[in-house]
Amino acid sequence: MSDFTAIGQYVTEAKKLLDSIKGGAIRTMQTQFDALKQTITTDGAKVVSDVDSLCRNKLQQLDSELARVKQSVDINALGGQGRYVTEITVNGDKDTFYPVYFILPDGDETEIQVYRHYSWNSKNSGVDAGDFDATHVASALVILKGQAYPWNGDANYLRTVVNYQRYRQCVVNISHRGYVEQTKNSPTGPDSAYNSQREGYLACRHSGFMLRGGKLKYQIISNKPITFSLKGEGDLVDSQGGTLNYKWLAKVLPLSAIENGDSSNNHPTTYISYATPEVSA
Repeated sequence: MSDFTAIGQYVTEAKKLLDSIKGGAIRTMQTQFDALKQTITTDGAKVVSDVDSLCRNKLQQLDSELARVKQSVDINALGGQGRYVTEITVNGDKDTFYPVYFILPDGDETEIQVYRHYSWNSKNSGVDAGDFDATHVASALVILKGQAYPWNGDANYLRTVVNYQRYRQCVVNISHRGYVEQTKNSPTGPDSAYNSQREGYLACRHSGFMLRGGKLKYQIISNKPITFSLKGEGDLVDSQGGTLNYKWLAKVLPLSAIENGDSSNNHPTTYISYATPEVSA
C-alpha cells in the first residue's frame, strides 16, 4: 500500500467519524427540541384550559348573581317602573268578543295599556293574516289605571284614561268587576249575595275587558306583573264553597250585545281624558 493510499483511507475514516459526530449532535439536538416543543405544547394547552375553566366559572358566578339580584330587586324601591308585555292572539269568530280577566294588585296605582296596531293581521300579513279582508283592520289604545280588586279593603277602582279605537272596535266591556255568569258552586249549598243565577259585572275578585276575535293580535302592557287570562264561553273564572257558595263562569258576547264598559268606564271610542291644550294665536 502506497503512502497516498493510506492517507486516502485516513481521510475517508476521518470523514466518517466527523459525519458520525455531526449526526449524533443533530439527533441529540432534534430530540431535545422535540421534548421542548412537547413541553411548550402541553403547558400552553394547560394554560388555555385553565383560562377557559376560569372564564366559565366566572360566567356561572355572574349568572347566579344576576338571577339572585333579579329575584330580590324591587323595581318600585329603585324609584322606577317595570314594563311587562303580554301578547295575545284571539281566534274565534270575528264578530264575537272574548273575555280577559285579571286581578288588580294592591299598593300603589297600576297602569295597564291594551294596544293594537291598525295593520296587524291585515290581508297582506301572509300566515298572520286575520279574518278581515282589509289593510286597516283595527287600531286600539286603551289605557287603564286602578288599584286593588273590589273585595280588597283599599281604594278599589279601575278607570279608563284613554279609549281610542279606529276602523273596528276591538276592546269592550272594560270593568272593575269582570263580566261573568254567576251561579251556585254547589247546587245544594246555601244561597248568598254572590250566587244568584244571572250575568253581568259580578266578579268581585277579577277585573276584565273583552277582545274581538278573528285571529287578531293584541299587546297588554302593564307596570306591574299581572296574569291576563283569555277565556272561552263557560270557562271557570273563580269559585268558592262554604257560605258564599259561588261560581263565576266566563261569558263571550256577540257584537250586538257589547258595551264600552261598566258605569265607571263607559266611554266612547274617541275618549282621551287629558285636557286639550290651548294654542295661543
